Amino acid sequence: MGGGRRHFLPNTTKDPEYNTKYGLRVDGQDLTKEWQNKQSAKGRNFRYVWNKGQFDSVDPQTTDYLLGLFEYSHMQYEVDRDTTSNGEPSITEMVEKAIRILKKNSKGFFLLVEGSNIDIAHHDTLAAKALTETVSMDQAVTKALELTNEEETLVIVTADHSHVFSMGGYNYRGNDILGLANPTDYEPPLDGMPYTTLSYGNGPGVNFTSGKRPNLTNVDTTAFDYIPQAAVPVEYETHGGEDVPIFSKGPMAHLLNGVKEQHYVAHVMQYAACVGDFKDDSHCKNTEPKPTCSACFITWDRVTFFLSFIGICLQQFYFV
Repeated sequence: MGGGRRHFLPNTTKDPEYNTKYGLRVDGQDLTKEWQNKQSAKGRNFRYVWNKGQFDSVDPQTTDYLLGLFEYSHMQYEVDRDTTSNGEPSITEMVEKAIRILKKNSKGFFLLVEGSNIDIAHHDTLAAKALTETVSMDQAVTKALELTNEEETLVIVTADHSHVFSMGGYNYRGNDILGLANPTDYEPPLDGMPYTTLSYGNGPGVNFTSGKRPNLTNVDTTAFDYIPQAAVPVEYETHGGEDVPIFSKGPMAHLLNGVKEQHYVAHVMQYAACVGDFKDDSHCKNTEPKPTCSACFITWDRVTFFLSFIGICLQQFYFV
């Protein structure tokens, strides 16, 4: 489930949602139809959906295979999302539907969930939207934990990178995170101009007038379309270089602590689920229940602001 419908449709086929847009495929293939034909040929219970109304009508008890392509390109930001039947489901709704379908498999399952709009918002330095998407990610993780058993489900949360997104100033408790930093005797700005608590190391938010930063006194810095100030002018903000946190809960979660190389995470998932290189390992031969979800992968960027998450990784679309 996710966006990217244009990559599944031929360039001669109109998008079902946007009459002026066509698919991008030049090979003439309609992958949505090919997928349905293959599922039908195998006698499977399947559904293809492209809007929320169709998605809501999917019964997890009678559906074993689900393909959902809800946007021509990227999924909409949560604050912009059309919540009617013509719109698209939230990431939490997709997680719930996916788990209810997958958990019917007695052999267990692997689920990857990506909060990609966090990354997209940061590249455009839309801090308010990035943080709102992070809250949505937290809600999706909470739903995943509600629907799974901690004794048999390993849940991991991490990210593949950070962003040059910082929180500065000596702010009072309760000060709006999207607002201006509190006036203080500690390190006041030398130019006398107020500044926001949140800023970017680089990005499009460089707007110096006559060599000075603009006065933000009467600017609504909490608006979803507000672009915080940045130090270096670039069209799109870049990734950061520091290590990212990783959190886990469930069987073998104790193996994910301290500083680890990225590939180590995949080995832990194999080990916990008794698959791959570890399917015949001695710990897999005991009578204790094995993880039914080798990893519910739920991921985001800048996890340092929301350390309560339990989830995992990051690609380009909202793939569930």
